[in-house]
Amino acid sequence: MIRSSVIGLLLLIGCVPEGVKDRINENMENAENLLADQEFKRAIANVELHKLRFGSYPESLDDLKFLSVMDSSMRHFVQYHKLDSGYAMNVVVEFPAFGGGEANKMSLRYPQEFWNGLGCVKSNIKEK
Repeated sequence: MIRSSVIGLLLLIGCVPEGVKDRINENMENAENLLADQEFKRAIANVELHKLRFGSYPESLDDLKFLSVMDSSMRHFVQYHKLDSGYAMNVVVEFPAFGGGEANKMSLRYPQEFWNGLGCVKSNIKEK
């Protein structure tokens, strides 16, 4: 069943005009950025809550307590490393482009005020 769905999708992609593929990719990229933003902030919130509850940052995301089923998806989007002073958190997900081609890159950026009061001292989306 999955194989027939993939074959059907490949046939559909071949029938979609290039301009439409570009618009689909643009809309998908916007949706993917929203999802990555949500998962990144969810991970930060859970790490900071762990520190508030237990007095230190977790050694890994696996040490986080009381996660919901929805919270567990953040592990697919972020990479976490506890540091001597705070932690590093990077967005690591890439989504494939519709119709092949280069994977969509995340373009998340937050103002300096976002980072105030957080223990996240390093991130691939933090302004330098």
